Amino acid sequence: MSRYYKEKELIVVRARIRSTIRNSGFFVKNLWKVIGFGIFFAIWAPTYVSVDQLGRSKSAMETSGLEYKELVILTAVLYTFFSFLAHFIWQKQDRKRLNRLEQRKRELENELGLNIKKTQQKKSKES
Repeated sequence: MSRYYKEKELIVVRARIRSTIRNSGFFVKNLWKVIGFGIFFAIWAPTYVSVDQLGRSKSAMETSGLEYKELVILTAVLYTFFSFLAHFIWQKQDRKRLNRLEQRKRELENELGLNIKKTQQKKSKES
């Protein structure tokens, strides 16, 4: 690959690193939205009525045989569990992606000889 294309790829990799860092941590950044949606979902879900192919409709309360409060608590617990699970899975995926991008960035910088220039600049500043 020519130097031109390696430089362009390095620019793209740096932009992807910034984008990944900026977009990571969805649940932490949007904590109140996640909590608000969870409250709405926990209150609404037990009363949701689904219609099957034969036209029969039953709510979750009728199907499960639980009371409304019990079903709200169950829904809130499940929502919280899956939110925590998604948070940790996405966090791990972001770390893996950042590691791959950082590794590719170092490879490109080494191929272009940019790391040598940076270390020489650091040594000249220290002197």
